[in-house]
Amino acid sequence: MKIISFNVKAGGVGKSTLCFNTACLLAEKGYRVLALGTDTNMNLTKRFVGYYARKHGLSQEQLLSEIKPENTVEMLFQGLPFAPIKIADNIDLIAETTTLYGLKKIVEPSLIYWYWDNEDFLKENYDYILIDTHNDDEIPTRATYAVSDIIAVVVDETNKTYDIIPVMRQNLAEIKNKNRDRNGSLVNAKIVLLGNRLNTQSELGKRMINKLNKIRREVPDACAGYIEERTAVKKAEELYLPLTEFKKKEKLTASLERFYRETERTLLRLVDM
Repeated sequence: MKIISFNVKAGGVGKSTLCFNTACLLAEKGYRVLALGTDTNMNLTKRFVGYYARKHGLSQEQLLSEIKPENTVEMLFQGLPFAPIKIADNIDLIAETTTLYGLKKIVEPSLIYWYWDNEDFLKENYDYILIDTHNDDEIPTRATYAVSDIIAVVVDETNKTYDIIPVMRQNLAEIKNKNRDRNGSLVNAKIVLLGNRLNTQSELGKRMINKLNKIRREVPDACAGYIEERTAVKKAEELYLPLTEFKKKEKLTASLERFYRETERTLLRLVDM
């Protein structure tokens, strides 16, 4: 089983969309996925609940109001019993909350303790755990670093995200150093860059693509690649559909077919790193 979190200390770069689409892609491939998040905006939860509501002809707002405390990520941080929500075949969700950051006595290894306490259950029921995060480096986010195998650092075409990478590497080094026992660090995460919403026609987009391709050539396990900016992603998001299902509704041009094919390859490369 592998745990992958999506993070960068910047908003609006598509972390939730990537987490959602990766989960749905893996599920379509037959893998069992548990999705959860620490973002108090609850974007991932709204996306999955919206997807479920659309599939079953229900109200997203009503379903969100029916989420119980045991269905939420707060139980994980407090070491309390939890109950994942079944979204689809091979996809379960632990819902985000708007109040997570108000919890007291949570620590960086909170999710490590949760994993240890539930290791048998998690390994028996899931192949991947995917985590969406808030765009910060507070304790809940650092807890996702601590429990992850891969931290997918989402980079857009601006330098605002790329320039944050050294800080994130330093944060991870601090977390590894602080959370140790006599056998070494309890934290095994590595940072993997993932470009998102890159415009292949703009100078900014081309420049970032060149940077990421250079990293992939020189340090292959440090970068999964990049995903192009496409209106299809936004349209699918508005319909609460994953790209794996939205593409079946589109009239595919050769360019769109290539986009979907390369996006799938990039996301599968990420989870396999």
